[in-house]
Amino acid sequence: MDKPERLESRKVNWWLRMTSAGWDAPQETIQQRERARRSALLSWILLGLFIALILFIPATLTDAPSAFSVGFAFVGLLLIVWLNRKGFVTTAGVLMVALVIAATMSVVVGSPDHAVHLVYLPAYDFLVISVVLGAAVLPRSSAFIIAAVNITLIYADLLLQSKSKDLLDAISMYGLPTLAGRPVVIQVITAVIAFLWARGMDEAVRRADRAEELRTIEQHFAEAEIARTKQVEEFVQEMISAISALANGQEGLMLLSASHPWQQQATFINMQLKQFYRLKQANRGDNEQIAHAAEMLLIMVQRISRGQSAISDLAPGRFSTQVPVVNEIAGYFHMLLQGRQGAAQPPVQRTSAQQAPFPRSASRPLRATRPVPPSQTGQ
Repeated sequence: MDKPERLESRKVNWWLRMTSAGWDAPQETIQQRERARRSALLSWILLGLFIALILFIPATLTDAPSAFSVGFAFVGLLLIVWLNRKGFVTTAGVLMVALVIAATMSVVVGSPDHAVHLVYLPAYDFLVISVVLGAAVLPRSSAFIIAAVNITLIYADLLLQSKSKDLLDAISMYGLPTLAGRPVVIQVITAVIAFLWARGMDEAVRRADRAEELRTIEQHFAEAEIARTKQVEEFVQEMISAISALANGQEGLMLLSASHPWQQQATFINMQLKQFYRLKQANRGDNEQIAHAAEMLLIMVQRISRGQSAISDLAPGRFSTQVPVVNEIAGYFHMLLQGRQGAAQPPVQRTSAQQAPFPRSASRPLRATRPVPPSQTGQ
């Protein structure tokens, strides 16, 4: 027995611990709870019957049949207590009903002269106790079955057992149905009331069970929602940590437990993060090469501007980096600087021997004459 069950058993009083079943077992289903309730109810009924037998002891001092009935009932109650404690609730209930009927009928049948007296007729009224007990601890329809058995026993006893003179006089005056009518009517009315009472109790218990089940389901959903929220928070926190590590130049990975429901998604994200990290590392190397090549080109241009290096140092054959674009830019710089240097040189002066042998006018093209219109010639 675990600790919650031990704590629960402390709330059960000593009588139920001794005489009932189900209080020390899990009560997760409706059948288990119904069995525990029936066993506890039977235990309280047994306690009431024990008290009734104790109060009935003074009447047994002068009546031997009553003393025998009380002793027989006491032994039967002990057997019922043992069956109820072992969990045989239905068997114990049937035995208790049979014991009540037998104890009642034994008072009438076991009269000193073995005859039915008029004074024993009220004893039949005690048979209604068996109807109420059967409706309480047995299936609810058993109340009508027990009432039918009691009515049969009443008429059988009045018809088969010998009768005293006072009973015969009452029968001749009022008739047998009249004398048996009161206990029979009591049996029928009690069976109907007991059945309605037991059915109402069952409906109340079912409503309580449904409310308990709904509460259990709501609690389960609440716990599941809390667990899901915790899993989502864990997933998001791991993703934030992985992206933060990647932003800081480190390889970020989502570390989730193997039992996490989103472990497959985390594996896929980790693959993407690894690819992005490798791509970032590759781009980082290219950027460093470009920056180094640009720095080399800048240093070379600065040295040329200060006259520390020649323009020819930027020639494609002499200046080279690992970045083709920078090499091409250096080639363009070389061409531009070479063109600038050629334009800055002074023009070469020709000698008289190198001048043309013909006069400048001879080099000019002849100008074509336009014809004169006839109106201007006077023709």
